[in-house]
Amino acid sequence: MTVNFGRAADDYAKYRDPLPNALFDQLAERGIEWKGKSVVDLGSGTGLFSRQLASRGARVTGIEPSLALIGQAVRSDRRYGIDSIQYVNAHAEDFALPGRYPLFTAVRAWHWFDRVRVIRNLIAHCEPGGHAVVVNSVFLPDSEAAQATFEIVRSYRIAIGPAGSYAETKERRCGFPVPWFAEWESHSLRVAGEWEHQYTLPFTHEEWCGKIRSVSWMTAADDETRRSVTGSLLRRLSTLDPILHVPHKYSVVVLRYEGSAG
Repeated sequence: MTVNFGRAADDYAKYRDPLPNALFDQLAERGIEWKGKSVVDLGSGTGLFSRQLASRGARVTGIEPSLALIGQAVRSDRRYGIDSIQYVNAHAEDFALPGRYPLFTAVRAWHWFDRVRVIRNLIAHCEPGGHAVVVNSVFLPDSEAAQATFEIVRSYRIAIGPAGSYAETKERRCGFPVPWFAEWESHSLRVAGEWEHQYTLPFTHEEWCGKIRSVSWMTAADDETRRSVTGSLLRRLSTLDPILHVPHKYSVVVLRYEGSAG
């Protein structure tokens, strides 16, 4: 499957949902600090999580390889009155920044990385004792909205499956592929915390269709197919309540770098 989030940049910026405040409470309870800290957000996309960090007092550098997504991020920052985020047009595997940093984040992104290369680049930029927070989120499959969505998308012969390297194995630990944990630990990234959290989000029918257009399995479809899927899905959703309450889940792993600065 060819994935190009740049093609879905408008929908990604408009319809992707932010992570709930509970995540930041949970991180704070575990001693993760961001206020007044320099944070590197890997795979920052349209800046959604970067803005959540910046609005809570972090000094954020977003690393993003897509200029289309960076453009959306800058426009969204201006709309929300945020001017402190620096975006670097680079891949997580080979970005270069001066100095070392205490905190890295990768939200809905780690499965798209060349993981070992990213780990090596991350620890080359990480302070000893610094942290990396890896987060993924999904909508759960058992709601009426999710089932209707799968039905419509598959009717257009669009394959629905695990994204990126999630497809490499079915074994999971805290929502993440089991082999990732060995990769982290073998590079002096000790697992300092791991948890999952379920929550429910409201969507209008239009908002839900916009979110679906931005997911990985829809970015490979041509524009005409994407429009057709939206039309069919809107008709199917018209039998449901005007506001869809869709269960979601996020998974979190906190890693502590146990290596040295040398």
